[in-house]
Amino acid sequence: MKFLVTGAAGLLGTEVAAVASAREHAVSALGRAELDVTNAAAVERAVSDLQPDVVVQCAAYTAVDRAEAEPRVAMAVNRDGTRYVAESAARIGARIVYVSTDYVFDGGQRLRPYRPDDPTNPLSAYARTKLAGERAALGAGSGAIVARTSWLYGAAHPNFLTSMVDKASRGETLRVVDDQVGGPSWTRSVASTVVRLVEAGAEGVWHASDRGYCDRVELVREATRLAGLDADIVAVSAASFGGAAARPEYSPLDVSATEAFLGAALPHWKESLERFMTEEMGPDESNE
Repeated sequence: MKFLVTGAAGLLGTEVAAVASAREHAVSALGRAELDVTNAAAVERAVSDLQPDVVVQCAAYTAVDRAEAEPRVAMAVNRDGTRYVAESAARIGARIVYVSTDYVFDGGQRLRPYRPDDPTNPLSAYARTKLAGERAALGAGSGAIVARTSWLYGAAHPNFLTSMVDKASRGETLRVVDDQVGGPSWTRSVASTVVRLVEAGAEGVWHASDRGYCDRVELVREATRLAGLDADIVAVSAASFGGAAARPEYSPLDVSATEAFLGAALPHWKESLERFMTEEMGPDESNE
């Protein structure tokens, strides 16, 4: 199968390209420098020239707080860029996979993790643009996949988890929010789930996070423990950070439908985190 991955230099796009290639698919990986998805003509040209079977839309505006000040910029990437990609893919009979977020939910219910068909209610400008992107992908043609994920971390770019581990390694006190619950997800395992959904012929909305959930304090405690660090962690409220964007207090994703469709359990977040800390955050032995 021929994959085109947009946003291929990003946190998740890097892993999607690597996983698809490892599974012996032909992969064209285009970062923002090679393809600006807000340029409709450039998108049309790239899709027409490369003739992929599937386009994985990892290109995204992800600055959650900054989106409150520049919602049009975020919408141009997350909705309009996705529509250009989806429509270009549809014209050549290719499928689109759009990577979305747990932030499309408002976190108002705490009875159970969110299922793919639960009502959405985004709280922030960023989340509204991601939901608009879902609708653009699903509305452009048949065979589209929306793959929602959550609390991504990986080695390709700095992120919340790697930042916390780096600060702990320097002996800094860590101020970590304790009133947000979600599903930490390693980009490598998410990429594997996305590629497997494509291979299995999935359509519609799916949840592609790692299994299980925790609050951010538990996540940081586990990561620093695995790193062999005695971290000084101070639990604080989300309100104390004063971020511009509202975030859901509870947003775990129910992956049981994905597991049933694929016929296998997805990794638990603790399992993925241990692998990540061992394989990606271990000691640098290059100078030994």
